[in-house]
Parts: sequence; C-alpha cells; structure tokens
Amino acid sequence: MASPFPSVPMMPPVKVTVPGVLKLLKGLNPNKACGPDNIGPRLLRDLSEQIASSLTTIFQQSLHDGIVPGDWRKANITPVFKKGQKYLCSNYRPISLTSIVSKLMELVVCSSIMTHTNMHNILYPLQHGFHVRRSCETQLIDLVNDIANNMQSGLQTDICVLDFAKSFDEVSHIHLIHKLHWYG
Repeated sequence: MASPFPSVPMMPPVKVTVPGVLKLLKGLNPNKACGPDNIGPRLLRDLSEQIASSLTTIFQQSLHDGIVPGDWRKANITPVFKKGQKYLCSNYRPISLTSIVSKLMELVVCSSIMTHTNMHNILYPLQHGFHVRRSCETQLIDLVNDIANNMQSGLQTDICVLDFAKSFDEVSHIHLIHKLHWYG
C-alpha cells in the first residue's frame, strides 16, 4: 500500500569533521563512568587536541565500511532497581555502560539524522520527544495549558491515557527498516 505522504530524499552521508569531534571531546564530563575499554572521559577531554584528527579518521572509516569496532559493541551492564519486590529480576532495568568513544560517534550520527529529519519536517510538529528544547515537561505544560483554557471557555476536555510499557521491545524490525528507507 502506497503512503499518502511524499517520499523524502535520501539522507546525505554522515560527515565527520575534526572541529566537530574536537568540540565533542572538549565537552565531555570528566566525572562520567568509562565503558569496558577503561578509557575515561577525563583522558579523552585532556588529550582532545592530540586525538581529534585520529578519531575523526576512525569514525569516517567505520561509517564508510559500515562496521562498528568490536570493542564499541561491548558494555558493562549494571542492574538498576525500578520498583516492586527487590528479589524479582523483572523489577530491574539494565543500564549499559559503553565506550565513551562509541558514544561520541553515536552523537555524530544522531546529529546528522536529526538535521535530516528537521530539514524535511519528518517529525510531527506537536511531538515533544526527539525535538530540541522539548521534553516530557514541555508536553505536560502544554496539556495543563490546554485544559485550563478549555475550563475557562466552558469546554469539556476528554483524555485517553495509554501505557506503552516496553513498546520498543515489540517494534517490528522489518517495518522500522522500511520506514527508515522511506524517510531517506
């Protein structure tokens, strides 16, 4: 079935620049935990001028070849308690501490994807997730404002609340890949 929306042009290749990588390195929080490679953010930040060019080359090569270095796919997993009975494994959320360097490359890729989605208005304008300067808090402010305006105007407000717990566990990879292709 054809989509009612026009197809979006293909996203240009991700461009990795030395100034961009240098900016990311200098912005690292030295107090964050390191990943399984034991390369801490303080070391990366302090050596940013010396390593920015080499990291840029590694990032470009990884993106060009479509291969993520094996060490970047490793993580230290820490269980963080959510709620309920502490003896049930299902009440813990796994936190993955990955390599800081891999997180930097993720930021480069994410920035390119967000530039593409913003340029082509792919995200719904009233959506609060994945938009700069929008969050759960801004969504709640808008909701409360709408309810207050409706109350002042004597209008009824109906709200349907859905809980999509673990919804990302149920995403069809085939459909996701199709959508990613559709949006360039």
